[in-house]
Amino acid sequence: MLLVAGCIGYLIFSSAGGASEYYLTVGELRAHPVYDQDVHVAGVVQKDVLHPPGPPGHATVQFTEKDSTASIMVLYDGPLPDIFQPGITVVSEGRLGADGVFHARNVLAKCPSRFATTPYTS
Repeated sequence: MLLVAGCIGYLIFSSAGGASEYYLTVGELRAHPVYDQDVHVAGVVQKDVLHPPGPPGHATVQFTEKDSTASIMVLYDGPLPDIFQPGITVVSEGRLGADGVFHARNVLAKCPSRFATTPYTS
């Protein structure tokens, strides 16, 4: 019986491991810049979303991601989440460039909670 409980506990623990990814806030990335590795950075999309012209078939977007202490310009070329708009919290995956721009390879929207009374960051 103890062996079965141990096996079930291990399966639950190992399957949940990928679901709890760590990410930095914009302020943390600004305070301790990481240039040599991919990171996940969370913040709120601001109202300056731009879709600069580019080659046909490319969906390039440029926007500012902000938390309560700092902001960062994000450049991304790829499909955006359906709910992407100013005011939502996103997690951008990519690298901070030497130019200070975060070059995202993926942008994920954090689903708003129906129980939250205030946004994740401001």
